[in-house]
Amino acid sequence: MLLMKAWMETRWRIVGVAVYLLIALALNYRNPASTGVLTTAWFMLIFLAILVGGSGVNSQAPLGLSEGIAGSTQFTISLPVSRLRLLAIRTAVGLVETAAVTALTAVLIWALFPAARGATTPGDFARLVLTTILFLTAPCCAHVFFSTWSEEPFSVAYAGGSVILLLLVSHRLTPGVDIIRAFGDASPIQTHQFPWSQLATSVIAAAILLLAAGLVVRRREY
Repeated sequence: MLLMKAWMETRWRIVGVAVYLLIALALNYRNPASTGVLTTAWFMLIFLAILVGGSGVNSQAPLGLSEGIAGSTQFTISLPVSRLRLLAIRTAVGLVETAAVTALTAVLIWALFPAARGATTPGDFARLVLTTILFLTAPCCAHVFFSTWSEEPFSVAYAGGSVILLLLVSHRLTPGVDIIRAFGDASPIQTHQFPWSQLATSVIAAAILLLAAGLVVRRREY
């Protein structure tokens, strides 16, 4: 039931982002360079990861409507399950949905853009996809955290701002933690290996945000 509820609340968000992704792919179809479509897809997938992240307690309206129109937070917290379990399931659903859309987008880019196939090998492209999926845990968990104590659209804005802050701060520090380098100089397409230190930065940030969300959910009255 919890899995179905999470899917019902996020499916139209996925459809909306998917439509924008298809439009972006279509606009870049005639572009001979592969970097344009990869950059566009990267930003769209960050937006998707933020949108499908949910607290597991605050209801996540399918189209971003207010609690009074489409929410059911009181129904959710009345279910005979712990708040931490709600949080875990909701987060897991968001991460799986993000990974699935990312993989599907990668398949479409590989199939439709010869420039992408010519610029890298299948192995390096697969590493880039896995790198993107692991990076997207941070935006998803950012919204998980902020939606535990604020309502949409503020939680979406806070999550987006925190992702930008994370990118800027890591960029100002040593190259080893610079997440932006994971898709630039340290990209698997350039180095033929995973950017382990940059990925660790993203995953650690996601874990911290998720732990903080758990603390808020346990102590806050809804």
